Amino acid sequence: MAEDIVKKGTANLWHGIHAVKGRLFLTATRLIHDPAMMQVKKTRTEIMLEDVETVSIVNNMLGKIPIPNGIRVQTRDGEEFQFVVNRRKDWVRKIERMIEELPDTAVK
Repeated sequence: MAEDIVKKGTANLWHGIHAVKGRLFLTATRLIHDPAMMQVKKTRTEIMLEDVETVSIVNNMLGKIPIPNGIRVQTRDGEEFQFVVNRRKDWVRKIERMIEELPDTAVK
């Protein structure tokens, strides 16, 4: 990865009803989910920070039990990505900070 990594950690990305295990990386311009080997979804997911409309804290569900370990990223074109992460408030704060630091020309 050519860009400097601002934050990284293990994360699952919800893909339909499957949680795709992998690692989440935040750079100054992108949020990247790299799936682990032997997963249902094998391709990398990249979200340009300039395309992010909102990032929020959510609960993931274990049956009927809400688990406070999720973040949801919604893009300007309506795509939603939901992740299972540790320290979700730290992730949201860091993503929001990186968005604020984008050059004005990068934000649509």
